[in-house]
Amino acid sequence: MIAHIDADAFFASALQRKRPDLKGKPLLALGMGGGCVIAASYEAKACGVKTGMRLGDARRLCPKAIALPSDFDEALLASRQIEQILQNRCPIIERYSVDEWFLDVRALPGGIPEDLLEWATELKNTISRSVGLTVSIGVGPSKLLAKMSSEYQKPFGATVVSPSPLGGGARGGGISIEDFLQDRVASAIPGIGTRRAVHAEAQGWNTAWDIANADKEKIQQLFGRPGLDMQRELLGEALTKVETENAPPKSISRTRSFAPVKNRDMVYAHLLHHLTYTMLKMRREGLACTSVSVWLRNGEYTFDQKLYKLPCPTDTEEQVLPYMHRCFEKLFEYGTAYTQVGLGLYGLNPKGGTQYSLFENIKKLDEAEDIQKALDILHKRYGREALKRGSAMAISSAKKPHLGVVNE
Repeated sequence: MIAHIDADAFFASALQRKRPDLKGKPLLALGMGGGCVIAASYEAKACGVKTGMRLGDARRLCPKAIALPSDFDEALLASRQIEQILQNRCPIIERYSVDEWFLDVRALPGGIPEDLLEWATELKNTISRSVGLTVSIGVGPSKLLAKMSSEYQKPFGATVVSPSPLGGGARGGGISIEDFLQDRVASAIPGIGTRRAVHAEAQGWNTAWDIANADKEKIQQLFGRPGLDMQRELLGEALTKVETENAPPKSISRTRSFAPVKNRDMVYAHLLHHLTYTMLKMRREGLACTSVSVWLRNGEYTFDQKLYKLPCPTDTEEQVLPYMHRCFEKLFEYGTAYTQVGLGLYGLNPKGGTQYSLFENIKKLDEAEDIQKALDILHKRYGREALKRGSAMAISSAKKPHLGVVNE
């Protein structure tokens, strides 16, 4: 079983902790530029304010709201205090973000508690008393179910989703997977969102349970290959375990969504930007990849994906580029309007363990590494935008698209 601990309205709550006079008032915590709401107190949320909303839109919904710059030092202090409590309880925790953690319940001293709901309730109460912020806790057999259950009774809630088909059980109590997912709309699944939920509803999938039991081919068509993993996690299969902070990523990927585009060069330019970003991130981790994948999404929210295995592990763009290009050429259809492009690097392992094939051109590989090192020096000194491939220039003057999800 896995627990997900999620701080409630974190940045707004951190401001209220530092300034008790703000408690009980509609509060907007702003981002670095001051024009975007990164957290809203529940008093502001009651007016319809949502995270990510522009300040002007939030003020129209909640004219009496108090808007203040987020206090990141205070938020970081609160985050460390919460994490310290979790570390004192369990040796295996994963910091998912500054205000979210996963905890491996099986690693608790004494194993899984007899009453998981009682355990979760006691933990959230301890955090509230000690830190002065509230958290919501969800417990489930997979990370996805744990995360969804922490949202179920926000704020300051505790929910247990049992692996037992009937719910309950000697260790845990709680609601069954079927009953829980039947009570959750499709958009409650992380990553689905309102727009994809509309397409899901068109298939007759109104609840999370409908999606969990939907036809696999249709799921892959709508959500890509990650949709199949989503189904398995929804049904209680833990595909990813709770990782400690030092665990290297198994994959690195990046997506961007944009207004419908038919121009091949424009779509390919986005892909080249993804290649530079993901490869640089991978090299900073000291890793090399063994396969590359490209996926495209059209205006009908239909995904198509291709994956190529590389001849040998590599961390250079020159070695990955031809296989990325092959994926793209197999996928792209002229006349189709695309709204998203993504790239993933898989089979990541420490670069030091790389073994080359006897048939590889070692001199060519060394040259590619030398070029990559020179590029990295330039990027580090002048920024990623200082030097780019000619094909990537197609979007240089275009409006920046909306940044999608980065999966690691």
